[in-house]
Amino acid sequence: MNDPGYQTVFALDLPFGRVVGVSIPEAVEEIGPSVLARLAPDERAHVAGLGTGRRSTWVAGRLALRQALADIYPSCPAILADDRGAPRLPSEIAGSISHKVTLAVGLGARADGWTRGVDLEAARPRPIDLAARVLGDRERARLATVPEGDRPAEVLWAFSMKEAIYKALDPFVRRRVGFHEVELSRPLRTGSGAQVRLWLTGGEGPFEVECSWRQHEDWLLTCARIRRAGCDA
Repeated sequence: MNDPGYQTVFALDLPFGRVVGVSIPEAVEEIGPSVLARLAPDERAHVAGLGTGRRSTWVAGRLALRQALADIYPSCPAILADDRGAPRLPSEIAGSISHKVTLAVGLGARADGWTRGVDLEAARPRPIDLAARVLGDRERARLATVPEGDRPAEVLWAFSMKEAIYKALDPFVRRRVGFHEVELSRPLRTGSGAQVRLWLTGGEGPFEVECSWRQHEDWLLTCARIRRAGCDA
């Protein structure tokens, strides 16, 4: 009998790597043997020690990242977590994981001197306005020029993009980065061309930051990649 959930729902080749989405079952107390068999032995051991609430999202995230890496690194060892909670990956590859209640995504790519970050958000307005928390003064001024009906989507985009940037930035700074340490701008109502400025309070950098995004069905996928400024491609 097939285990519920943990099905691949999409696999997209995006500018910074392959992104795979894996469904998360609504309520599963035990992970079935056919799902566990898709994990490395050390991953299965780790799952055994997780609480019920965390188990499903952790498994789905690892399955998604493994599938994103399957073509370029099929012999990938166990993907556990580093001391910052990010996936600990071999030096040959780069990747990131994000999840919500019903879906997990993994972004995988060959190592090329850039770190990666991915974020997943439901493409619908939040019940609370996040603008004051997420946006700096200049970002809020730009938001005021956006048609009112489009503003919730712009705030969600900024929230998600900053989350992806933080993940890609963490290996360099190894600390929590506040929302106001990143400033974003993009031409209004377009799907590309964002500009990123970092105002890091720790004085780290300089860094080159690139970002991309895509709405896939009911989901917003944002991706970021970062490297130290001046590094060769």
